[in-house]
Amino acid sequence: MSIFNSIEYDDIIYRHRQSSDLLWSLKTWHHPLFDNKEQSIKSKQLINKNTQILSIITPVHYKILPRNSEQIKSDVLNSLALKYTIETLNNETNTYEQAKTIIQEMSHRLNLRSARFLAFIFAKIFNQVYENIYIERNSIDYIYHLYCLKPINSSTTIPSSPITISSTLFAILNTFSRSSSSSSINSDRNLLPSPLITKHYITSPRIIYLPTHRSYMDFIILTYLCFEYNIPLPCIAAAQDFLGLGLLSNLLRHCGAFFIRRSFRTDLLYWTIFDEYVKTHVIHGDYPLEFFIEGARSRTLKTLLPVRQGMLKSCLECYFHRQIDNLILIPISINYEKVLEDNLHANELLGIPKPKESKSGLFKSIQILKKSFGTMIVKFSQPIHIHDAYELFKKRQENKPNSRCDTFDRCIPRGIQPRSICQQDGFNELEQNFLNELSYRIVNEQQCLTIIYPITVTAFSFLNSSVVMPKNRSISMEQLFIDKNTLFIENTSVIEDFSTHYQIFWPSNDDKNNLKQRLLSIYSDVFELTGNNHLKLKMTGDRLVDAALIMKMIMYRNTCLHLLAKPVYILLACQVNSQSSISYKQLKTYYNFFIHLFAYEFVYDQFPVDNIDDKYFNKYLTYWIKKNYILHINNSTYEINKNFLEQILLITSPFEQYARAYLLIYEQENILTENNLSILIKIYQKNLLTKLDSQNIISILASSSNVISNALRTLNLSNTSTALSQLRYMLTKIFQPISIHLRAKL
Repeated sequence: MSIFNSIEYDDIIYRHRQSSDLLWSLKTWHHPLFDNKEQSIKSKQLINKNTQILSIITPVHYKILPRNSEQIKSDVLNSLALKYTIETLNNETNTYEQAKTIIQEMSHRLNLRSARFLAFIFAKIFNQVYENIYIERNSIDYIYHLYCLKPINSSTTIPSSPITISSTLFAILNTFSRSSSSSSINSDRNLLPSPLITKHYITSPRIIYLPTHRSYMDFIILTYLCFEYNIPLPCIAAAQDFLGLGLLSNLLRHCGAFFIRRSFRTDLLYWTIFDEYVKTHVIHGDYPLEFFIEGARSRTLKTLLPVRQGMLKSCLECYFHRQIDNLILIPISINYEKVLEDNLHANELLGIPKPKESKSGLFKSIQILKKSFGTMIVKFSQPIHIHDAYELFKKRQENKPNSRCDTFDRCIPRGIQPRSICQQDGFNELEQNFLNELSYRIVNEQQCLTIIYPITVTAFSFLNSSVVMPKNRSISMEQLFIDKNTLFIENTSVIEDFSTHYQIFWPSNDDKNNLKQRLLSIYSDVFELTGNNHLKLKMTGDRLVDAALIMKMIMYRNTCLHLLAKPVYILLACQVNSQSSISYKQLKTYYNFFIHLFAYEFVYDQFPVDNIDDKYFNKYLTYWIKKNYILHINNSTYEINKNFLEQILLITSPFEQYARAYLLIYEQENILTENNLSILIKIYQKNLLTKLDSQNIISILASSSNVISNALRTLNLSNTSTALSQLRYMLTKIFQPISIHLRAKL
């Protein structure tokens, strides 16, 4: 943990305010990988050979790289997999014409003119709504190394043009690259080797950017940064809903966005086109790809689980088919001090439908330009090299007892049938397990880069209550500083088991007046100042409006709960049993119960599975004993230290509220006969909203569509017919009703 230090970051807002946005958007810019002016004579000779490629997806060799939009569409339409699908559907008329319509609607038309215009427009917008946009400088340098470009602020001489090779030589070179000695690579992690001599970079790097998704701004910011730093612009997977934005959707399309339906599992033709469209980008390496592994914006401001694996699976298939030698995944964390759509997010969680993306809605949103949204901080994780990750995974599997891993599995390319046709044969067990581990690792690494803003600590302070929040509650600046130290400074060592990269964005010199003014200016719709200079929530008396305000505070508190989750489960188990002691065995039982209960609520170091022996349990228990929060009575009995009850309640209150919200959901009438999860969530939410109490934190949490969804998914995770009664029994046993009156209100 560290206090955020702006010296380690580039502030692109500050930089742009010192110069002209128009001149910046018209700066000299070229594609640093495939610009013909930059290619060596040898690579041009290789590219100009009209040699047929042995490719499952696209047996076509282009002379010019990168391909334009029309070439990519033609590539997909002529792919063997799509031809097979069309033949399979030959009983339906105009299948080929349908395919042309789908690919026309889906595909991007990336060009530099539109990118310049978008850069100019959003430079104006960003300069208006954000005080700072900080970019991690070291991460940009690393991406420069991946592309074999000259790093920022570095005198290291790196060749300006990478070597590109014909796919006809790929197999031979790939063999030598994988057998090359790892000792030739610089062992010093601080000195990055040139991509030209590293085993993974004989071909151009296939890079996939994987940002967190909390706001519409996520679609723009990475393209904006790539233009800023002269890095190849990515192609971005966007929902088809954005096609309703008219001219803006066309601008996004010309800046690299390709539009896909939210759901198309049952549409064989659409699935094949999507699959081929993604694969042809990965195989040819024309452009990096960008997509959101969560699948949708997270209204809760924490990771949406389970992750959506479809697009990642298509990318990995290219590696498993030996069509590429490596794939580089870069998890990215985009941290907002204030999210543009936080009001909409809170309303949507409480069942108010999302406004449809439209031109009229776009014009209405222009009013946000009058507001300040504080700071945005973009952090990049270390790249994940699929070749290395998969080889390491296979070795671990081989070393497991009773391993059935086949060393020679998948050496021969597989058939041309799309994955949706032969779903069971798409990935073998080893590959599917690797995909599951990899996808969870991605969201874990995203969460490791969390930035904790003052609003997070403020939300903790206001919501520090087991159930009901006092109507006229106010918080002093002094209390915020005390709570910040209790949550994140004093407990740094235990939080660092999850992440050593999280940072706190806090006013310099702990300036209380600066903190107060910042909270009042950025969150003017949330806070007001009382007569004694305390912060107070702007409660209106309207049930739904006040509930949305509390939900907004819950959202901002959510941003850091994954850092505390596992160690706090031990504290929570002791705290709810504060009237008596608890045995070691019972404490560990409750600890494992909470881990599985919140499997879809919080990101852990690994996804919880049955019979897992968590290696951190004893370490966390020892930590709380040393901190004197838990008293060790005898060899196997523990109890909470009531002298620190105030601090313990602050730390455990979010998790107790979530657990009680789950119990409230599970106590609804048994309506699990409905199989469709989306419909089931709406039924539960409708029942709970009729009893909504705007002062009751648990009632508001339990009415959240996301919490209901996660609670129901936990039932499915248990895979037993008695799961509901078992979970209800355990939660009731742990959390005894506070009072009959409160129970009646819930």
